[in-house]
Amino acid sequence: MILEAFAQYLHRSPGVAAEDALSLWLWDRIKGEPLNNVDQVIQLEIAVKREPPKAREGELPNRRLVFLPAQAMETFHETYGIRTAAQKKRFSLIFTGASASGAKLLSSLQEYARSYEQQKWSRFVHNVKASDFHQ
Repeated sequence: MILEAFAQYLHRSPGVAAEDALSLWLWDRIKGEPLNNVDQVIQLEIAVKREPPKAREGELPNRRLVFLPAQAMETFHETYGIRTAAQKKRFSLIFTGASASGAKLLSSLQEYARSYEQQKWSRFVHNVKASDFHQ
């Protein structure tokens, strides 16, 4: 049910990278009043927290993190009076699972977003012909 809702959102956002779309979609579900069961589950199972220090030091791969969209980060920066680039770098927010099932849900959504991008790339490569490279 949740993956289907995200898939529909992806299909309606063709010009956006899938991982960016995931970030935007999660933020839209979390910031407002729940309109349906999907919104309720996302609000219960997905949380926002500061980026772990180990991720900034390169110990955790950033591809496993889902960062908040830029407009959400700007809202937090304004709210907490964060103005300099150094402060903004220290104050990065990510989505995380609020429980073990939430972590699994977030992981599944990330895998779906990656597979969606791989499928788009595969279709592109499949349609490329050798004659496309001749000038």
